[in-house]
Amino acid sequence: MANAFLERLASGLLLADGAMGTELYADGIPFERNFDELNLTHPTVVQAVHRRYIAAGAELIETNTFGANPIRLAQAGLKAVRDINFRAVKLARDAREEMGEPTLIGAAIGPIGQELTPVGRITLDEARSAFSEQVLALLEAGPDVMILETFSDIRELREAILAVKQACDLPIMAQMTFTADGLTPSGDAPADVARTLEAFGVDVLGINC
Repeated sequence: MANAFLERLASGLLLADGAMGTELYADGIPFERNFDELNLTHPTVVQAVHRRYIAAGAELIETNTFGANPIRLAQAGLKAVRDINFRAVKLARDAREEMGEPTLIGAAIGPIGQELTPVGRITLDEARSAFSEQVLALLEAGPDVMILETFSDIRELREAILAVKQACDLPIMAQMTFTADGLTPSGDAPADVARTLEAFGVDVLGINC
């Protein structure tokens, strides 16, 4: 079955939304709050951000789930992984329906927030398990594309990609972040990252932050 995101991307440039966190802060949410939890505690605020982006012409909006994996949520004392992720996609879909636009929904997945072994304590298997739990929750509400963003360790991004591929056949957008010296924080050059991500079979690759 053809995917709406890939069909739209094949036709030309696709305009996506902007940052979620800065918009929530501008709406009065303090930085010390966990922004992912707002999907449950302040859904109207999150949905208002989506509606503003759609009104501004965004053809793709991302869910408010950048840090909604179980490891990162646990650091904030939160356990509602399924509810936070499911509700996030639902809020974006409802905003699309209310605005009456064919906006695409990208399920946002960020890093787990802790370093992997041997530097840190999180193993590759634990990272993939965490990503899998988030992916399955996001899929319940039906996004159009999975967006893996702001990764600094290609090994961690690989585990996120594999978690998505094991759960579904949705398109994958994978983005690494680079420092001022032109390398990722873990020391990989852009060309090496591009070759690696292409080998992983992602549909869109890029950089952010």
